[in-house]
Amino acid sequence: MKFITVDTYEKMSRHAANIISAQVIIKPESVLGLATGSSPLGTYKQLIEWYNKGDIDFSSVTSVNLDEYVGLDGKNEQSYRYFM
Repeated sequence: MKFITVDTYEKMSRHAANIISAQVIIKPESVLGLATGSSPLGTYKQLIEWYNKGDIDFSSVTSVNLDEYVGLDGKNEQSYRYFM
């Protein structure tokens, strides 16, 4: 396991986004285990920015979300699937 220490949330978010981005670029059909909640929001915002610019393509990526509510439809705004 490798620990990376940074001094701000923004640096952590960008570093995590860089790691995810590199993985997707190297292996476009990657399977990513992604968390929900407020902690990874900065990372996801950075990835969205790069996606909107055309810098990264998630079309072949599979996302396995770590959380979900039982019985809640993925189209419901309160579901984690909808969030992702």
